[in-house]
Amino acid sequence: MTTGYQPTTLVQCVSLEPWLNYPGCDEAGGCHDLTLGKVYELLGIEANGSFYRIVDDSNDDFLYPASHFKAF
Repeated sequence: MTTGYQPTTLVQCVSLEPWLNYPGCDEAGGCHDLTLGKVYELLGIEANGSFYRIVDDSNDDFLYPASHFKAF
């Protein structure tokens, strides 16, 4: 029996700058459920490496800009 191993990639949040703007909304969004400096598990990389899928502080997974994280 063979067991597959996938290494866990950890990334650290280095920016909380808003990156998502909704039409008709005055408040920019996108990073409300991240903690600056916290280490998160990277679930996937999407959009040709532009976005990381992260389980954030709300315990849901969302896409965030890769530029907001530093990989270990």
